[in-house]
Amino acid sequence: MDGNYNVGIPISQSIVANVQLGLPATVSKLSNKMRFIDKIAPLLKEEGVIRTLDLIQPMTINCAGISTANRTTSAFGGVLYISGAVRQDILIQEGSIYQTKQESIVDVDEIDDLDWQKKLKFIDMINAYKLLENTLKEEDLPDLIIMDVPLILERADTPLSERLDIVEYYELCKDTISKFWENNKERVYPFNKNGVKIASIGNKRFGAIFFALTKDNIKYIPDPIGKNIVLKLDEYMDKIHTVGIKRLLNGILVKRSRTAAFQFDGITKDNRIEPASVRKMGLIGMHLKAGNNTPPLLVEVLGKTEDWDCDMLDKLCSEIMSLITFDQAKALPIPLWYAKYALKPIGVRPGVLEYYKSHAREMLKNESLEAIWKEDLDIFEEE
Repeated sequence: MDGNYNVGIPISQSIVANVQLGLPATVSKLSNKMRFIDKIAPLLKEEGVIRTLDLIQPMTINCAGISTANRTTSAFGGVLYISGAVRQDILIQEGSIYQTKQESIVDVDEIDDLDWQKKLKFIDMINAYKLLENTLKEEDLPDLIIMDVPLILERADTPLSERLDIVEYYELCKDTISKFWENNKERVYPFNKNGVKIASIGNKRFGAIFFALTKDNIKYIPDPIGKNIVLKLDEYMDKIHTVGIKRLLNGILVKRSRTAAFQFDGITKDNRIEPASVRKMGLIGMHLKAGNNTPPLLVEVLGKTEDWDCDMLDKLCSEIMSLITFDQAKALPIPLWYAKYALKPIGVRPGVLEYYKSHAREMLKNESLEAIWKEDLDIFEEE
């Protein structure tokens, strides 16, 4: 090839050209979507889909947070894992915060690398429910327990039947959840009006409330909703999908607000909740936003529309919001933040897993375990 050969358009020129040409069109589309959000937000607030709340100040509450964490490393053709769960109790009296008690569970072992993410999810839920079970055995129960794992399992969690190893963890997780609610339902709010409140928080299922705002599903909303909202939303539904439900939710939820609650198992009948014994109890969800910079969080509690009313849900959300004391992107309710902070050693690299891996390799290499077995066998034979 000579120096005059045409080598085409360099990538740098393509980037510059597309940025210059595409920027105005992108800004125009974003501006159009933002204007739609500004237009529909007052309607949703007026019809009761978005509710503003007051913080509880000064606050007095005995609460607990249960957080989980896990980490893995590849080893011996599979995966070594460490999974931990921490329960942190917090006592708040007239706005003063006191750490009162901490309980923990740690599990270190090996698993194969087939769907190990699902296995660890089941292990985390089992550990969290063990701490929850131990909590409810105590005499002085917290007023509120906040968890960062789901309260139940869903269809997407169900493993294939031929994957026996995963099915074993799945069945153990279902059994743990089922036994807990079978033994403790009558001690938990709202089934017991004086019982402990148990709530799960996360950031999934964005915009599920919009799927509840239909003629067939509105009966699964325990909050009072304007009669005309269903017809009005029908006009905007195509636009809502174009804008993006997650973007819409971020745009309409303002500081100290929540969405109307919805009974998840009612509006999504094809999503089978597991275990079956807990399914009939129902699952209520809603999104809240505590501050300007905090992201929307999904709050889930067990129960049906007839178990909860608007005032009960408002009070629960106000308590959770009041426990989020910092307006930051990663802010969490205080007891959950302390519990998550306590789990930091699990994420340290190098840490427990590397120590575990190196000593396991050394024991395999030296055949020390086989020597112990043979020693026991020899002693037995001499006798």
